[in-house]
Amino acid sequence: MLNSCVMHRHTDPVLGIIVWGGIGYHSRTPIVCIAGTLNSQHYISKVLEPVVFPYLQGLATALFQQYNARSHMTRIVQRFFVNHQIELLPWQARSPELSPIENMWSMVAQRLTQITPPAATPDHLWQRMEAAWSAIPQEHIQSLFESMPRRVAAVISNNGGYSGY
Repeated sequence: MLNSCVMHRHTDPVLGIIVWGGIGYHSRTPIVCIAGTLNSQHYISKVLEPVVFPYLQGLATALFQQYNARSHMTRIVQRFFVNHQIELLPWQARSPELSPIENMWSMVAQRLTQITPPAATPDHLWQRMEAAWSAIPQEHIQSLFESMPRRVAAVISNNGGYSGY
């Protein structure tokens, strides 16, 4: 089986933190808290160089999947991938429901909502995010990857419409 890697960022607008994390079939990255705006330069210096590149080097084979966000598609980011020989999984714009990372973020969010009282500060939320991210069993992530054929079939059967995932 291919050691796929799915990466994404997640924003909590209430407390204003941006969190990025990646999942693979056998492992996951640490999550990264992004201060400020995630522009292409921050994406490279805070995510790609310190986290993604070392993570992918540790895998025998991997495809890197990201969204078509503006900061992901700039020439400087595309050059980073070429220079570091990172193979990208082509990803259709506006198709996040197919990505297993969305379900991962839902599992993290569910864990966060079970904790009371809610986090009062960005630092407190960050600590809880790290704990929730780490607490998701890897078997749950594997089941997300294994669901991909069903996800794709559901989208096809709905002529590209909502798939229920």
